[in-house]
Amino acid sequence: MAGRASFPTVEQAVSAVNGIMLAGIPIARIELVDAESIKKVNQFMDKSYEVKPTLFLEFHGNFAGLEQDVKFAKEIVSDFGCGDIQFETDSKARNALWEARHNLAYAFIHSAPGKKLMVTDVSVPLHELSNAILDTRRKVEQSKVEGAIVGHVGDGNYHVLFMIDLQNPEEVKEAKRLNEEIVEYALTKGGTCTGEHGVGLGKSKYQRREHGGAYEVMKTIKQALDPKGIMNPGKIFID
Repeated sequence: MAGRASFPTVEQAVSAVNGIMLAGIPIARIELVDAESIKKVNQFMDKSYEVKPTLFLEFHGNFAGLEQDVKFAKEIVSDFGCGDIQFETDSKARNALWEARHNLAYAFIHSAPGKKLMVTDVSVPLHELSNAILDTRRKVEQSKVEGAIVGHVGDGNYHVLFMIDLQNPEEVKEAKRLNEEIVEYALTKGGTCTGEHGVGLGKSKYQRREHGGAYEVMKTIKQALDPKGIMNPGKIFID
């Protein structure tokens, strides 16, 4: 069963996530899409979803179990100001309900011809998630770069999408600055610089800061297993 729930504020949406997780409801997926993202989806797909922070949810189980879980979830989201919630069990209807989340990247790309999509992600402990997303939202709104927030918020992981003109040095510089500030905030709250996108090249410089003494241990293991540096060369360990 899939569900979509909209909220007046991001803070209320994230608080509802915490409520669902703490209640022990066995939820399979729970995703956040902020209001700016919903606006882009409406334009791209010619839809009229409420332009509000929205949670997309998915539950698995037998009929009786699902009925109980959904009833409990409805009570929880209502406690956090949810103004509209919709559930679907039919596979076609479930796919239609999730389409806003699945088409988000395309919506942003088509909204800004000539610009490129830059995506970053971090993870924080669940009890820090609400403040982290609010802090990120403020940073984006105060910048000159267009951006939005989405995330697999059930495990504290969220993504920030930026649309930037690669030919504009100021936009590129601003996006990089925002990325660094988002990462630094996550690290100060006991989080990690990347939730699922991997370290690669872009997040290499944060590894020593995040892992402390364990960084040297990992480097030693890498050297022992790959003395010639031929496995994924030039990534993760850059010093």
